[in-house]
Amino acid sequence: MSDNAAMQDENAFLIDAFRRQLSETVTPARIRGIERGEGADALWNELYDTGFLDALVPEASGGAGLTLAQAFPLLMAAGEHAVPLPFAETMVARGLLVRHGAPAPQRAVIVLGGDTQQVPGGRFATHALVERDGGGMLLRVTGDDLDVFGTGGCSSLDEGEVVARVPLPAGACQLAAAAVAAALMAGAMGRVLDMALRYAGARQQFGRALGKFQAIQQQLAVLAQEVITAQVAARSAFVGQDFDPARVAAAKCRANEAAGAACNIAHAIHGAIGATQEFDLQLYTRRLKEWQIAFGSETYWAARLGRLRLAAQTATSADFLRQHLAHEE
Repeated sequence: MSDNAAMQDENAFLIDAFRRQLSETVTPARIRGIERGEGADALWNELYDTGFLDALVPEASGGAGLTLAQAFPLLMAAGEHAVPLPFAETMVARGLLVRHGAPAPQRAVIVLGGDTQQVPGGRFATHALVERDGGGMLLRVTGDDLDVFGTGGCSSLDEGEVVARVPLPAGACQLAAAAVAAALMAGAMGRVLDMALRYAGARQQFGRALGKFQAIQQQLAVLAQEVITAQVAARSAFVGQDFDPARVAAAKCRANEAAGAACNIAHAIHGAIGATQEFDLQLYTRRLKEWQIAFGSETYWAARLGRLRLAAQTATSADFLRQHLAHEE
């Protein structure tokens, strides 16, 4: 077996173990409990003790030493299971901190700061990695009480003492936050598609399964298309050692666009039941709507991508796509 094949097998084993862990730990009942204010600390300790938060921490510093590409399926799995705490954000923040010489505090719940109208998971955060004075700072924070989507998010963070300073490049926190949001959205949309397919196959209308009606089949096909393109775009942001502006812009823009269509189609297929508290679909679509407005809308990221194209030294847009957005191993 080649080294590359062995690495892929090992990574698949890691991802499968993580999915099993989430299936056992992050149940819909537990998500609802945490949204009611119950047991967030206990769940965080369980997630922390798995060791997966150090997936992006170099091996020399006690982590798994995964690349961004190898860690992407872990982040997407967090979205698939609607993890109600900023697990993915903390994983990426810990990787950034350690790579730049500042180990994260033990059991810290870290969100990524940036230009945003909403901070997913901000009400649970103990720290935030933000950009200040030309570099990065890890700050103690508390989130405000404005939780519009009922997911544990907030509209702003109250900043406290500086815990550490790190030499992050300009815009690194915003790019990381948007890339993480795109990955979580891609995972959540995959679960929404699965739920829609299962419901259309099981629900009977006029003596036939919903999935037998051509109009429903067409909507499911559109939903699948939106999900797949969002997942491909999100994955493309997780290449190399650092988040690339063009790749993140394309990923967040596509994920945002897809999320709107995915929520609309899934709720249309489910009908009124999909929006009820007792049904699980709303656990995912509420989060999709929150991630959609967090860290830049599709208009914002489309404009950034357009400016990058105009500034690029390429003759055609096709050349720009090949040079900046093409798949990389």
